[in-house]
Amino acid sequence: MNKMKTPTLLVQADQAARCQPFALTLDQRRFSAASKQAKQRLPDLAQAVETELSKLLTDVEFNIELTLCQGSALDSWLAEPGRLLLQCPVLVPTDTNCYLALDYISVHHLADLSLGGQLSKVLPGEEKTELSASELRICSRIAQRQLQAMQQLLFKEQSALPASAVKQQMEPARFQYLPLKVRLLLGSDVISWFLWLPLEFFIAPQYHSAISASAVDITHWPQVPVQCRVEMVRKKVSLRQLQACLDGAVLPIEFGSAMTLQLNQTALFLGKVAEEANSLVFQITDIVNKEKQA
Repeated sequence: MNKMKTPTLLVQADQAARCQPFALTLDQRRFSAASKQAKQRLPDLAQAVETELSKLLTDVEFNIELTLCQGSALDSWLAEPGRLLLQCPVLVPTDTNCYLALDYISVHHLADLSLGGQLSKVLPGEEKTELSASELRICSRIAQRQLQAMQQLLFKEQSALPASAVKQQMEPARFQYLPLKVRLLLGSDVISWFLWLPLEFFIAPQYHSAISASAVDITHWPQVPVQCRVEMVRKKVSLRQLQACLDGAVLPIEFGSAMTLQLNQTALFLGKVAEEANSLVFQITDIVNKEKQA
């Protein structure tokens, strides 16, 4: 009679819904830390952008709403025709680029508001296939102004150069930029665009290397058992020494070099032997290859 195997313990659906996703790579942990900081600053950033854009869009009553985008659907949206992607160099807090993207109809509407006019009504199915030089200048100015407003709020200084159109549509590098959706609310009308900010807007560059798995709250995670192997020492022996050991002789060893903790065939941590409660224990001292493990 075959014995029934004890089923592996699975996480219940209600428990899984409460588990916090764990960012495995260093880029993901940096992105998660920046996202957390950004969510706390979104209302202040929206107010700063609203104040700055009101200097351009005079005689127009509007509100700015900022939300942090989730998912990866923006790349397919950018690939559609009638999209404008702008690149804006910034020097604060670091020398990099920010990006702004919007569709041609939104470009046309922003130009109407900047020039003191009313929104032109667009019939269903109608598309604006070309942009004028004035429309490009207005979008460049709007991109620059809102980034300067954010820099002033976050760093008490600003340095953003005029934006220019990116000829080849592309999505800024994932986990290196935070994508924000900006909505300009005009009563019953809404103009929206997307803004990509580098992570350095919300976490300091020197903080990147300090983010580790220990900074993530995993107290609510179920305890998942794993098997590992600690290689405490390596020693070359002769056949004579090996034979002597089989006969009961003692083979002297020294714990001089760092020891490794391996999961399957991969060495993850370096450590040393320590003594605790009259027992030998393994104490982790470093990561084997920090760049590769990240």
